[in-house]
Amino acid sequence: MIKVLIIGLGSIGYRHFESLYNLSGKLYIDCYDISQKSILRVQNHLEVQKKNHTVRIIKSLDEAESKYDFLIHATGSDVRLNILKKVFKKSKIKYAILEKVLGQSLDSLEKYKKIEKHFKRCWVNTPMHEWDLYIKLKKKINIKKVKKIEFNNFDGLACNAIHFIDFVSTWKKQLPVKFDTSNLKNWYKSKRKGFFDVYGELKIIYPDNTYLILKSFKKNKNYHCNIYENSIKWTLIENKKMFYSSNGFKRNGNVEYQSELTSKIIKKIIKNQDCDLPQLNWSIKCHYLLIKSLLKYWNSFYNTASKNLPIT
Repeated sequence: MIKVLIIGLGSIGYRHFESLYNLSGKLYIDCYDISQKSILRVQNHLEVQKKNHTVRIIKSLDEAESKYDFLIHATGSDVRLNILKKVFKKSKIKYAILEKVLGQSLDSLEKYKKIEKHFKRCWVNTPMHEWDLYIKLKKKINIKKVKKIEFNNFDGLACNAIHFIDFVSTWKKQLPVKFDTSNLKNWYKSKRKGFFDVYGELKIIYPDNTYLILKSFKKNKNYHCNIYENSIKWTLIENKKMFYSSNGFKRNGNVEYQSELTSKIIKKIIKNQDCDLPQLNWSIKCHYLLIKSLLKYWNSFYNTASKNLPIT
């Protein structure tokens, strides 16, 4: 029987649970969260949908099993690393999927490098490489001929930038060399208490002078991606599940919700011991560059010398 430990049952953690619970066969799933509201939502789900899985809600990580096949870690970035350390004292984990953002400081990202030894493999959940629509897009475009990629009008620049940085960096097989924060604007309180995000434009430059431009403003609308491949402009509109080119090509594709995607990824790992999510060591490198640049902007904006960036 496959054993899974889910830590964090908030909006994204609950979607992971939903997806796992819909898998066929029989799973053993332990769920942990300090929020009674989150626990109650899982309990209500179990009462409505009866499956063959064994689901246990644990009140403390001391109740965790000694071994799990999978860990899905979906807490906030401020506590994720410390909770992992507690897990290691009690349990051995074969495979792990960690939510982003990994950490809020450069020091925490350095510490993540030391935890890889605790897993056979560990991935970070920036899933654009797993989405059918983006897979089809990459197959149609010669990335070597691309000099500019824009992601426009998305919500939460600081917390979501890592998705686009990982996607483009993995596609290009190179890391950025420069972050231009000169067009970032105001920081603002995010929906989650105690966390912040920022409006404006972040320009990211690669060794071959490709520009990745991320734009997020207060009145976000019509999220879309533009990719400039020589004289051809490609536009991807995620909520319409389609992309098209300036020379008339058009294609549709799927973008799975997390409640659909997790089970697909877990099945892939069980079969191949791998998936298309970025592995931890690569994601750390992408995170490091992002956190370093945004932390510098934070300190400049507020005239502080903080080592922690309060994003999640």
